[in-house]
Amino acid sequence: MGIFSRLEAFLERIFEAPAGRLGASLQPVSLAKRIERAMDTGKQFGEAGVIVPNHYDLHLSPRDYASFESYRGSLEDDLAHGALARARREHYHLVARPRVRLLADPAVARGDVKVAANVIDDAPEQPGQVREAIPATDTIVFARPGNVVTSPDSARRAYLLVRTDGTPAVQFDIGGPLITIGRASDNDVILDDPEVSRHHCQLKLQHGAYSLADLGSRNGSWVNGDQVTEMALGPGDRIRIGSTEIEFQVRE
Repeated sequence: MGIFSRLEAFLERIFEAPAGRLGASLQPVSLAKRIERAMDTGKQFGEAGVIVPNHYDLHLSPRDYASFESYRGSLEDDLAHGALARARREHYHLVARPRVRLLADPAVARGDVKVAANVIDDAPEQPGQVREAIPATDTIVFARPGNVVTSPDSARRAYLLVRTDGTPAVQFDIGGPLITIGRASDNDVILDDPEVSRHHCQLKLQHGAYSLADLGSRNGSWVNGDQVTEMALGPGDRIRIGSTEIEFQVRE
């Protein structure tokens, strides 16, 4: 390592020292910088290019965690959006949209951040595929029998009827294998609903069938009155996110 690289590393340690040691409170920008560092150090090289982690668990001292708790959901959304923007800017590859969780950890000193970064594919499991068990604290995954859509041209035939706060329904033709829904401007379906997360949920087409997957939203996703993490969809299913109702339909 050259002298300038050593100097840069030294200054980085000084300016990114745990905030608690310097008498300052931990700020969101510090969390974003730690995610960026974890993204860079977690790079893997594959046939598709540079693959980086998409799940980030930020372990904070209970006191620091409490300072973010009142807006934790929106902060997690913003940090995840920032990770997505950086991955695109650096031409990194992600197996799924980034997710960020803030966790209280008594083992972490005040002002410090410990990051656990992992590559986790959130795609619905396939027959015979073994997936990591979902912790009991997470929302249960509901399987839907019977009337799921299984024709190969589902993407051309499926559409959504979207209503927010009782407004007249707006129709969105799906027409693609992956549709993201949320408040952020880079979604396929953009909702003006403050109760909806920036990247709230997605519809994914696999083997001719669409499924809904929640993207770690702060208020959750509901299908026909049940809160879900992932669920296969059939014609007439009603999705509720925030104050918005979305009806999934397929043309005959």
